[in-house]
Amino acid sequence: MAINIVTDSGADIPIELVKSLRITVVPLTLSFGEQTYLDGVELSPDEFYEKLIGEGIMPTTSQPSVGSFIEVYKELKGSSNQILSIHLSAKLSGTFNAATQAANEEQLGDAIKIIDSKQASIALGFSVIAAAEAVARGASLEEASSIAESTSNRTNTFILFDTLEYLVKGGRMGRANGLIGTVLQIKPILTLDGGEIATKLKVRTLRKGMQSLQSLAEECGDLESAAVLYTTDATEARNLADRISNNFITKSKPLVVRLSPAVGTHGGPGVIGVVCVKAKP
Repeated sequence: MAINIVTDSGADIPIELVKSLRITVVPLTLSFGEQTYLDGVELSPDEFYEKLIGEGIMPTTSQPSVGSFIEVYKELKGSSNQILSIHLSAKLSGTFNAATQAANEEQLGDAIKIIDSKQASIALGFSVIAAAEAVARGASLEEASSIAESTSNRTNTFILFDTLEYLVKGGRMGRANGLIGTVLQIKPILTLDGGEIATKLKVRTLRKGMQSLQSLAEECGDLESAAVLYTTDATEARNLADRISNNFITKSKPLVVRLSPAVGTHGGPGVIGVVCVKAKP
């Protein structure tokens, strides 16, 4: 029984894995003033960050429309019996709700399973990848769903912000709202807790923040997989990946992932983060 895996562009999955695992990615929409772009389709990360830094316009994002999901689900139903659709945290985006509404309108019933990953960026991506790999091995829809949810539950995200300006303007502060009054004095490390942004640590300098990111990754213990996220400083991201690579059970190097425009809009320049998937007990 054929199963198709669907996610959104907020998953930040490297394109080679999207292609090899046959994952369908539904793009979010990004707007700079009157100009709108499909995330990852009509605006590259390089172009996006140049505009973000150089034009002084705060971009906005919006979830894929219900109609976009209906179109995708209709097309996939022509080539498969079932669909597993895994998406950005419902507390950060309306994407999960749009996917759910589309499935209901198409009356897909048991033919589709939609999951709120409670994650973002490659933290979502790891759940999608795990599910797609399971399907490639012959897993059922329920088995693949269980694997995706298990991966999500074992995933920790820690992100160091150079500034909270973009997160505040984008309205994504969540339970970290208490930091707003101290924006100028600290470099916060935020995390995702139950799908919502929360404060993990407060540090005074970027150097201390980088040290803390490495320590937080090490505290996760044995890792099934991991990634280092960045928006504008690829060199620092690669250096951090090198430092934490010896924590892997598989001894493989962490992925180095640039935040897509849809996610990077809320981080701004200078963001560095780590995502750790703990090994199964």
